[in-house]
Amino acid sequence: MVTKTLKCVVCGKKATGENNFQLPGCETHLSLPTKTPTCPECDRPMMVKTGKERAFWSCPIFPECFGTRNLLTPDEEKDLL
Repeated sequence: MVTKTLKCVVCGKKATGENNFQLPGCETHLSLPTKTPTCPECDRPMMVKTGKERAFWSCPIFPECFGTRNLLTPDEEKDLL
């Protein structure tokens, strides 16, 4: 039986636990911002979605709006929120 190693949804490194969105996170990205950003295109509150390898903020009315943002650490996100 092969065990799959979980990767951090932000950076792709080996996950050490779950972040506050119950997604795999590395030591650096276990604490993600909990404030919901607004869509850069339409100003609606965004939601967390998971892609093939990473998680990201997505506009809730996709495909009408294609606004997205990366999940970042609180220090990295200060410029966005």
